[in-house]
Amino acid sequence: MQIYLLLFRIFYRIFCLLPVKPVTLFWVTYGDNVKPINDALLTAFPKEKRYLVYDRKFVKCAERWATEDRLPYRRLRFIRLAYLLATSKHIFIDNYIGEFSVAPIRKGTQRVQLWHAAGTLKQFGLSSSRSLLVSKRTRKRFKHVYQRYGDFIVPGEPCATQFLAPHDLPKTVFKPFGVPRTDYWFDEQHQEIKEQLKNAYQQVGRRIILYAPTYREHDGMEGQTVHQLERLTDQGWTILVKLHPTVRSAFMHQMEHIHFVTDEYSINDYLLITDVLVTDYSSIPFESCLLEIPTILYTPDINTYRQLPGIIESYPDPLPVVATDRIETVFDWISSDRALDDSRIAMRNFKMFWYAETPGQATQRIIEFYYPETTN
Repeated sequence: MQIYLLLFRIFYRIFCLLPVKPVTLFWVTYGDNVKPINDALLTAFPKEKRYLVYDRKFVKCAERWATEDRLPYRRLRFIRLAYLLATSKHIFIDNYIGEFSVAPIRKGTQRVQLWHAAGTLKQFGLSSSRSLLVSKRTRKRFKHVYQRYGDFIVPGEPCATQFLAPHDLPKTVFKPFGVPRTDYWFDEQHQEIKEQLKNAYQQVGRRIILYAPTYREHDGMEGQTVHQLERLTDQGWTILVKLHPTVRSAFMHQMEHIHFVTDEYSINDYLLITDVLVTDYSSIPFESCLLEIPTILYTPDINTYRQLPGIIESYPDPLPVVATDRIETVFDWISSDRALDDSRIAMRNFKMFWYAETPGQATQRIIEFYYPETTN
């Protein structure tokens, strides 16, 4: 790793001697929170050259970005990566980029972090228990990366406050523009997707539970939970199971009203037809609150998860949700229409607290801020 970063640093410095070009670089892991920016540029600023560096594990249809070039991330491409980073005027990212530790932000360029979550219930970054196990040198490298993210886009000030300590950043770098990947919920674009999913999963007289557990490094309990939730299928519920992209459950319980959904549609697509969300330590409720979906956190392994990677001390706050490690509590809550109504109201109020600006216009705000020439 040290040799790789040394080589990257050398070539980055060399390429910084070249002129900055009117190019936008998207360097992404997941991509879904960045692609709306790419799509908007394609429409509003078609002369802008765009390049995509992506993780092929998560970005499955890179050709849909319609960029000048698309490069699956590989360290062997470090010369090309260093060149693009050094000479692109705008750089958008959505995750930790280790190469930033040796690549200070060049004058005349702009980096923008569109983090892949709109809030957190987990400890991460410098606040995680894992960070305490690494050397001081490694922690210093982490900090260098964080300090070179550039602007950090968040829903609002409460989210910025959450992200301060994990990244050791000042509040001034945070911009409360919103979450681009949720914009389509508020225009006509979502209607076709919603109809497709309704036709696939909705049935007369049945409501939909979306069970979306988060990533676990230890053996998860997803299979056991699905088996327990099976009871609800006799009470008029259809259960959609959406596993984290990094999770591959060995337990694939099949039943008429239980569906393990694929990556053909995103989690945000499935939320469009969701009546109740069951999750755990996931950041999904920080976005699904925009749809006012009743939500409960089921955490049978909370004692293990509290140790590694760790959860925030205030868990489940700031979310106004019920959190339990008892499946009977989940059943009672889901079976109570009053509880569901109360949760829906709570999520509506939380939305107004967590988001500083009107939902549905995050992409537009970002384009207008970083590409003012498109509005002239």
